[in-house]
Amino acid sequence: MPHRLVSCLLYLNRGWQAEDGGQLRLYHPGADGAETSLDVPPEHGTFVCFLSDRIEHEVFPTARPRASLAAWLRTRRVL
Repeated sequence: MPHRLVSCLLYLNRGWQAEDGGQLRLYHPGADGAETSLDVPPEHGTFVCFLSDRIEHEVFPTARPRASLAAWLRTRRVL
């Protein structure tokens, strides 16, 4: 079974507003060890690339259709 190592997203949404939702939230440990997060709005032209096997993430619901191009670098075995 393939496993995702890296996720890449290019958002294609013109005129996206904060109230439209759909943010990508990336979780990571802060310098003091406490978990912090970064929210990335799905705004037109935004490109995101992250280690999906190491960085916990989630996508929030949207109030309208959202468009993006997604690509994953994967492996067939667990590392």
